[in-house]
Amino acid sequence: RPSHVVMYSAELCGDCQKLKSWMDLAGIEYENRDIRKEPHYGEDLQRKTGKQAVPYLIINGEWKRGYEPGVPFSEPFARELFGV
Repeated sequence: RPSHVVMYSAELCGDCQKLKSWMDLAGIEYENRDIRKEPHYGEDLQRKTGKQAVPYLIINGEWKRGYEPGVPFSEPFARELFGV
């Protein structure tokens, strides 16, 4: 299990909400950073990744895209992200 997870998300992002629910059920603790409620998080995300696409994660210091472009959220993808 990852020891430190930060999630960049937005309230209206369906994949963000599904990934958060999955992490909650899997018992993965995370810090949520909403890029719409706190725009400086969006600026951080833009600086690090070149865009403001969410969900985006930092897992144990490594930046990882939390979605598959053009594909709805899937549990197998989430498991692969976290290695569980």
